[in-house]
Amino acid sequence: MVMKMANNKKTANIKDVAALAGVSVATISRYLNGELDRMSQKTAQRVHDAVEKLNYVPNSVARQMKTNTSKMIAVIVSNIDDYFSTELFKGISSILESKGYIGVLFDADSDDEREKKLLGTIGSQLFDGLIIQPGNNPQTISEALRRSMPIVTVDREIDNSPWPQIITNNYQIARSVSQHFAEAGIDRVIVLTSAIKEARTREERYRGITAEFKKVTVVEISETATNHNAVSRQLTKLVNDSDGKTLIFCLKERWFLEFIPELVFEGIIDGDRVTATGFADTDYARRLEPRLKLISQNPYLMGGSAAEVMLDWLSGADRSIRRIVIPAKLN
Repeated sequence: MVMKMANNKKTANIKDVAALAGVSVATISRYLNGELDRMSQKTAQRVHDAVEKLNYVPNSVARQMKTNTSKMIAVIVSNIDDYFSTELFKGISSILESKGYIGVLFDADSDDEREKKLLGTIGSQLFDGLIIQPGNNPQTISEALRRSMPIVTVDREIDNSPWPQIITNNYQIARSVSQHFAEAGIDRVIVLTSAIKEARTREERYRGITAEFKKVTVVEISETATNHNAVSRQLTKLVNDSDGKTLIFCLKERWFLEFIPELVFEGIIDGDRVTATGFADTDYARRLEPRLKLISQNPYLMGGSAAEVMLDWLSGADRSIRRIVIPAKLN
């Protein structure tokens, strides 16, 4: 027979900590919320020592029920496989954590239906707000959430958005870059992209390209089921069938990294008759072929800006910001 020993050790509560430190429960609460400017350094040290000695762990569930806040912000990114999305979340987290909040990451996996399911889950939990790289429109997002909360969108331009949005200058940079290559003698563009109509970001970039070029061929690639060899063959054929100078314009870094190295290695992209450009935010793309001119965004800054707008909203400090543009640039 196995004998079980009873655990009679009492879990410390906030009153125990206050008694040991010789301060009020309100002071302990302020300390736990990071409001150290409202007490002396000596008092803060006494509270710290009491917390450590009693091994006190705040009851976050009880605090949420009492204050109706969780200090957690839901973050939905389009696709965590993309470097842009991971850097976006890093920027968000860095700002949120500096103010005592936690960003909780959700991956929509470039699937609008999955995004709606995630929104339903988030709406049923006690998140204080939502930062989203959206695939769906505002009405669908609101309906899927089923409750009101502060929302900031990022990287997706939305006309007449009901929420603040952090975007880049997609149309302007795509047109400016296209003009640069047109002046260099390029007369044909092959656009390598995910489905254009599924994201306003891609629509704006494509619109910028077609504002400068008449000969534009689009190669759309599935986010989920890519036949790499078939796309490579198609690209090679399109380049070989062209008499003039050709530019391969990648609207997403993922496609640049998947298809351009092979074309460089095979000598198809020579920097003269055939060259390439695209949106690329990592050093990998730039190291591939230093002569290529690439467009860099700043997803970390975009994420940080989105978090700052969210925190302003939650604090009631400034709700007037509707649109912040973080410009991209050609390197």
